[in-house]
Amino acid sequence: MPPATAPAPAPERLTSLDAFRGCVIVTMIWVNYLAGMPGIAFWLEHAGPRADGITVPDLVFPGFLFMVGMAIPLALQRHCGHVTPALLGRLLWRSASLMLAGVVLANAYRYDAQAALLPQAVYLLLFYMAMMLLWRQGAGKLELAAGGALMLFLLATFRGELNAEFSSTWLQPSWWGILGMIGWSYLLCSLLYLACRGNSTALMGMFALLLVLYMGGTAGSLDFLPAGVNAIVNVPQVLGSTAANVLAGILVGQLFLRGAALNHGQRIRFMAWFALGLLAAGLLLRPYHHINKIAATESYTLVCSAIILALFLVFYIVIDVWRWRAWAVVLLPAGTNALFAYIVPDLWQQLAAVLHLPRFWWPYLETGGAAGLWNAAAVTALMLLFTALATRYGLKLKF
Repeated sequence: MPPATAPAPAPERLTSLDAFRGCVIVTMIWVNYLAGMPGIAFWLEHAGPRADGITVPDLVFPGFLFMVGMAIPLALQRHCGHVTPALLGRLLWRSASLMLAGVVLANAYRYDAQAALLPQAVYLLLFYMAMMLLWRQGAGKLELAAGGALMLFLLATFRGELNAEFSSTWLQPSWWGILGMIGWSYLLCSLLYLACRGNSTALMGMFALLLVLYMGGTAGSLDFLPAGVNAIVNVPQVLGSTAANVLAGILVGQLFLRGAALNHGQRIRFMAWFALGLLAAGLLLRPYHHINKIAATESYTLVCSAIILALFLVFYIVIDVWRWRAWAVVLLPAGTNALFAYIVPDLWQQLAAVLHLPRFWWPYLETGGAAGLWNAAAVTALMLLFTALATRYGLKLKF
């Protein structure tokens, strides 16, 4: 008899990716509490709509996109060349879930409590409950059915005020919100990855093509598209430059596939040169549309991808190469339970409103200055504690 073959060891989890994801989540929560705060440095506020440059908060969204891209090869490599209807169904479910959540949250500010059945805080609290029922890892059929029924009820009972952005009192897609844009980009880039069968050269070409799609669309090359298409999704921005952020992450994620057989030095060299190339390309293209977040310009995409990659490279060297991991423990609950960490600040706010709790946890947020910065940090730490407790007791969300 031939000797038994020992099973191949499972690939080690990329701890630096989890920690870096947690770092981005922490930054997001902190800068969200700083939004509109008086007496803080300009680089802690979002750059204006006409700005040519970026600040710290402007790096959060590209950070999410880049990490979504990094995870795609790790999840889909084994499906290259073996695409099934079940796989496509999972991709559509995941992207549609993010799009739906993005639409609800983008419409939340115009919620009309007078016309709707429920007060706004109750509505949003139930919405988050439905998300948790549907997205909880390991959820059973009864849990999914309850979450689906609750979600359908909430979608049907939404009523919003009319304004220049929304022409219907019903839920209406506009800019899709952060989660919705991630959903669109995730779906497109996952399909591109499968179509290219994970070939890095082809994916690099697709990355360039998405940037060209933005630049061409901005110049009017997509004017032939029916008006209804751009009413659904902004093709140049969402399917062009925003999706390019995800593809940049895919190209880096390729380095960590089990079959890549690369050592630390090879990965570090590629990431360093790729980051420099992205930065150089972004600065060279800057005269065309500037580095502008609101317009999602090609230079914004390239420069932010370069900065995010450089920051991830530091995490990779420190955590996975030097193995200095103890300090990252505080970031891992948010990094491994990112969806819960994303919603927990607003979930807490709506719960506090329903229970009529006094705002004792943020006495200095509105005063700004140094006290406001420290107060925002303390509230951020509280949100991380909630996330850690949720993770420990099995409330881990995965769409």
